[in-house]
Amino acid sequence: MKANSPLVSIIIPCRNEEKFIGMSLDSILANDYPKYRLEVLVVDGMSEDGTRGIIEQYPRSYQFVKLLENPKKITPCGLNKGIREARGEDLIKRNK
Repeated sequence: MKANSPLVSIIIPCRNEEKFIGMSLDSILANDYPKYRLEVLVVDGMSEDGTRGIIEQYPRSYQFVKLLENPKKITPCGLNKGIREARGEDLIKRNK
């Protein structure tokens, strides 16, 4: 990977994704893109299952993972919040 790789923001709007959010984050972490050029914004739509607890574990170990709140609970609102917060030159969003 080039030393001058762009900062990439990955935006994951989610709500009640307890069964899948860990696998999604783990697959992002497993890639070979330089972690210092990566930003992962997980925008939780006020999940009512264990999603938030799973997400909260990641920023403790990976400073480039950030948890944001989406009180409107609507996926496009979460995506828009992630886009507003993103610092990356390139954006990647996860669709269901």
